[in-house]
Amino acid sequence: MGSSAWISVLALVAAVALTAEGVRQLRRRWVLVKVEGVSMEPALRDGAEVLAKRTRRVAVGDVVVVAAPDPDLGWAEERALRAPWWVKRIAAGPGEPMPGSGGAVPPDHYFLLGDNPAGEDSRRHGPCPAALVLGVMVREF
Repeated sequence: MGSSAWISVLALVAAVALTAEGVRQLRRRWVLVKVEGVSMEPALRDGAEVLAKRTRRVAVGDVVVVAAPDPDLGWAEERALRAPWWVKRIAAGPGEPMPGSGGAVPPDHYFLLGDNPAGEDSRRHGPCPAALVLGVMVREF
């Protein structure tokens, strides 16, 4: 194999490596999640997909992707950031009154609600630990 052939092979290997690293970086920053159920209707329909930016900077009113709670135990930080994912809206942040109860949201927690009262959310499972918030929705598909 001549030197020009080796240079071509090395260029191809470098291009593949750079592409793989680019995809890895995108996946670290962005996530695509499918909406399941009617809890976010009418804003988001069952089967819609949302693109979320991984971030810890969230605010009341943001639609966020969070790790789903255990059906019996609720949200526990030990479940930290693994699927299945829920898409919910932040209704109250730390120190703010929880809708419907009057008590304050604990530090490092968020009170999450679906847009449709028929779905499950913090009314059933309690405030969600901030550590379980994966990111903020930026676009629906």
